[in-house]
Amino acid sequence: MTAATQTALQPPVGKTSWAPTAKVSAGALAAAGTTLLLGTMKNAGGLDFSAEAGAAITTLLTFLIQYWVPERR
Repeated sequence: MTAATQTALQPPVGKTSWAPTAKVSAGALAAAGTTLLLGTMKNAGGLDFSAEAGAAITTLLTFLIQYWVPERR
């Protein structure tokens, strides 16, 4: 292989961090918490809503919580 081919196969420097951001972490926790909360409310509270409505509520709350988390640069 030539030197030009070898350098083209190397990954770009500075793009190896796969750690989730604060927004992603908050979103994952929000989705898990909302899912548990809605499941508990449906079973214990006697609320009657479909799985689609539960998914929509979870998605909206997750979006709102991720929106409120400040972006760090």
